[in-house]
Parts: sequence; structure tokens; C-alpha cells
Amino acid sequence: MAPVITRLQSYTSIEEYDEQIPLGEYLFLRVCQINPRLKSVFGIPGDFNLNLLEHLYADSLVNEKGVKFVGLCNELNASYTADGYSKIIQGLSVLITTFGVGELSALNGIAGAFAEYAPVLHIVGTTSTKRADYARTCGVQGIQNFHHLVQNKNPLIAPDHDVYKPLVEPFSVIQESLTMDGFDNEENLKKIDRVLIKICQENRPGYLFVPCDIPDITVSRARLAEEISIQELAEDDAESKQLMEDIADRILNKLYQSQKPSVIGDALVSRFHQDEVFTKFINKLPSNFVKLFTANMARNIDETLPNFVGTYFGKVSPTKELQNNLEQESDLLIDFGYYNAETNTAGYTRDYSNIKDYIEIHPDYVLMDNEYVAVKDFATDKRRFSMGDLIQSLNDKIDSTCFIHNNKLVNNITYKFTPYKWHTDDTIVNQCVVPQSKLIDFFNNYLQPNDILMVETCTFLFAVPDLKFPPGVTFLSQSFYGSIGYAIPATLGVSLAEKDLGTNRRIILVQGDGSAQMTIQELSTFLRHDLVNPKIFLINNEGYTVERIIKGPTRSYNDIQGCWKWTELLKIFGDEHGTRHVTATIKNAAELDNFRSLLNNNKIEFIELIMGKLDAPERFSYISGNKPPIPSVPLH
Repeated sequence: MAPVITRLQSYTSIEEYDEQIPLGEYLFLRVCQINPRLKSVFGIPGDFNLNLLEHLYADSLVNEKGVKFVGLCNELNASYTADGYSKIIQGLSVLITTFGVGELSALNGIAGAFAEYAPVLHIVGTTSTKRADYARTCGVQGIQNFHHLVQNKNPLIAPDHDVYKPLVEPFSVIQESLTMDGFDNEENLKKIDRVLIKICQENRPGYLFVPCDIPDITVSRARLAEEISIQELAEDDAESKQLMEDIADRILNKLYQSQKPSVIGDALVSRFHQDEVFTKFINKLPSNFVKLFTANMARNIDETLPNFVGTYFGKVSPTKELQNNLEQESDLLIDFGYYNAETNTAGYTRDYSNIKDYIEIHPDYVLMDNEYVAVKDFATDKRRFSMGDLIQSLNDKIDSTCFIHNNKLVNNITYKFTPYKWHTDDTIVNQCVVPQSKLIDFFNNYLQPNDILMVETCTFLFAVPDLKFPPGVTFLSQSFYGSIGYAIPATLGVSLAEKDLGTNRRIILVQGDGSAQMTIQELSTFLRHDLVNPKIFLINNEGYTVERIIKGPTRSYNDIQGCWKWTELLKIFGDEHGTRHVTATIKNAAELDNFRSLLNNNKIEFIELIMGKLDAPERFSYISGNKPPIPSVPLH
């Protein structure tokens, strides 16, 4: 359940309480209220957002809140950075761009944040209200065209200053424009609250359009003392509370009566920041009786628990035994936080046909007894309660003594999965490349508790189900939307978030060379800022190996410039003497076996891995149609 923040500070006099402050400063202070963990604001300056950006440097923000502006190399990268930051900070992040050229460049990143559930507030500085009003009223002789604004198709009609706004409606959950009239009855301030609350409730992007002549106009600071809450279950809504309690009772009753219950931790638990309450529920389940699985895009269950079986990924689960253990040896399956995507379900190859009872818990609905119970009313665009509220209700009600078939003398966990170690033939090991299979073995030994593992949309992403995570590991990728180049700037956001939080966890990025080309210039931003330095493993396989496996293994369209001096890039971007970074190149399996970590590990580590052009994890070879399903393998 999200906290309710009621006041920014206490006031000592009515004069101070009624103080007038610029709307720009007010906006950023309100952002800090709804996400007190936020310390970094991302963006690119442009003509139409400069007035707004100036207010980020107010004493109330810089000195009292510790907020800083982080400028990126381009708007697309900035959107990826804000995405990564929001997922680690577990709350709203802020991206600021300018009218037209800036906001359009960020659209792909915002679409990805929508698809992958990242709560990003995208603030766009737009043309002044005077210019927009003039364009609506001028005659033919008065038509004026301004930079960043495309002309009307008809040269005898003035340009539409709102021309870009409709583009974002399909992949943002709310859009509001501040206006001059909005200062009456504090409507602009109400719009700001609506945008912030909606983004946090939906964990998806929203837009605030701020004309360049708006930020300096003053508003009453007093409204900052008014409550802002993202709580969805209203205290006085007895009907919704009763519905939630009834659903919780039905779920628990099925659990209590089940003979072979199983639970999947799915991706939307984490994307809606409910890991803590979900973990409490998991820990209350009888560990000798209820089997635990995690979805491919989730990895949000402690994998050292005695009843954790493994990552279920349909027909390409790590082993046939694991697949059968869920599909054939469960009479009840509860999916918490179901994320409907082919990359989370192995192309929808999940097979629940032999499972008697299936329950699907989604933020917007609950599927139970083949009936969808609506939690969200899309007519009003409001939920009756949150997924976190429901899981908390399960926590409050569950009684471990009520499991009818749980005989503590008989362990229902018939199979314990240990991730299979793909071993490579000596003939391949001796080649002058690092085999994908050895990379799986390496990371199974390299990962440590509480690491953050970032993986680009590259060949290694398809090996992640074969990794066993130590406790507390956070896994992030853009597995579904799959915009290559996402991971470098997203890791920048993660590194800044870890610094802002003060938790300083170890950050590991696995990056492909083809995708790195897209956003590699953001390495320069790593050098500009105080952050937690990541360990970057770059797979150098001379192009788009994922695409080569699908089609055109020797086609030129899958080639890139294959002779980049990857380990020299951080020098080129400004760290000529290696003050902030260290590098290494690993050329074969033996060198990888001997690698543990570079010296000076308080610096950015950049490790280049020389790998084969056509080498990919066996799972991807199957997904692409080139190999049979993963075979049954012996256990260790």
C-alpha cells in the first residue's frame, strides 16, 4: 500500500502559509511529495522548456530536497534512463523535453515504458499560450509558422500548436495541458495532481504539457499542504472492500483444499512495486507443500527457498522436469501479477490443460473459476482496490494450519530444480571465442546476493532462465517491447537511482554490440555524474546474432562495423587516464573461467566478450524454429 503524503513542511505563520511561488517550482515540489525518493530529473534543454528548467534550481529543490538535473545526449536515451530510474526508485520519474523535436524523439522510449509498466512523467515545454491563441484566431494574412512546429498542409490555414499531442494518447495513461485559464480555481494545480496520481496508480507514463509562458506565474504554496494520495481503495467504499475480501476468501479456500498447489510470481508484481507484500505472503505458505515458480520476466521469488522449483517458461523451460512439475503435478495454480506477453509465456506455450483450478491475479481483474472479476472500471478509469490491497488481504487472512492435505510428514515437493549447466564440447571450448554455454556457467557463479542484473535484448537474454539468482537479485530487461539500445541508458538510470537511494548495490549489464551502437554515446554521461559504477559485459559477435538465427545468417543487413575499439570508448568520452574506468577483453572460455572481477572495482568495469557470430542459447534456437524443444536432462 502506497504511503499518503500530506504536507511538504509545517508553516509558522499565515503569511508563510499563503506564500506565492512560481508554478514551475510548485510542480517539482509536488513531484517530490508523491515520490520522496526522487533526486534526479532527466531531460534535454530546448527553447520551450528553459523557463521551466530554471525552477529546478530553486533553493527549495536543490538544497532542501537534493534534486538535480541530469542532462542526456538525446531525448530517446533520456526516456530510457527515466524508465530504468523509475523501476529501481520504485516510483515516478521525470523526463523533460521540448516541443516537437524533443518530445517526438522520446516517443519510442515512452511507448516502451508504457508496454513494460514504467511510471514516467513526461513534461513537454510547448509554445506560449499567446502564440497558440493567435494561431486559432488569425486570418489568412496573419499566418505565422514557428520552428519545431510543422506547417498546416493547407498553406492558407495557420499551424495547429496541438498537432503533436494526440500522438501520445495510445501509450500514456493521462495527458493534461496547463493553460492561462487554469490559474482560476487552481485548475492547473488540480491537473498536476491528477497526472501525478494517475501515473503512480497505473505505473505507466503520463504527459503534462507546459506552455513556455506558464512556469513563472505564481501560485499559492498552501496547496502543497493538501493531501496527495495514490491509495485506490477508499476508506468509505464498503462495497469494494467486501468484493476484495470475498475474492481473498475464495482464493484461500482453494489453497486450503488443494492437494498440489503451485504459485507463480509474475512480472506485474514487481512493476507495480508489490514485491514486499508478495514476499510476505510467499513466506507464509507451507514450504513443504506449496511449490513456487517464477515467470521469465519476473524473477521475484527468493530462489533459495526450499519449495522454489524454477523459472517456468512454457515449452522452453530450463528442463522438461520443471515444465512437467508445474503442468502435470499441480491441481491449483495461482499466477500473481500476470503479464500477458509472448516473451513472458514462451510464445503462449504455457499448458494449463491438466490443472484443475487456475487463478490469475492482474491489477485490473481477477480470473477465477473461468470468470473475470473486474477490479478496474474502464468507464470511470478507476480501480476498486489495488493488487497490493488484495495481496495484503491474503496476508492478513492466511492460516497455515488450514491446508487440509498438508501432512507435514509427507513432502509434496516431488522435484527440486537446479539450473542445468550447459557444457560445451572441447572442440568448441578450444575455439578463440567465448561460448554462450560457458557464459551461462560464468554468471551462475558470478552473481551475488542483491545484485541488479540488466540484460539488453541480445542473445544472452534467452539464457536468463538458466541462471539461478542468489537472494535479492533484481532482474531488468525490456524483454517485451524489445527496443535495442535500451539497456545502456536504462542502466544509467539504475546507477543514478542506486546512488540516490544510498543502497549502492552491484549493477551488472550484459549488452550486445549491435544494440550498443544505438545508444553508446551515453557512456559519456556515466562519466559526468556521481553514481554507482556498473560492470558492463559487452558481447562482441559482430552484428545482430538474434536476427542471424531467425533469418539471413550471412546477409549484409545483419552486419555492423565489426572493428569498433570497444574498450577504448570510455577514454574517447573523456576518461583518458582511466580515473573512472577499467577494461578487459576476454577471448575464449579459459580466460572467462579465470575471470572474477577487475581490480579497482569502485570504477566502471567494461569487459568485452569475443563470441561467435552464430552462437546463441539453445532456447533461442528452439524459439526461432531451428531446434527441437529443450530435452530432459539429468539432475545434479
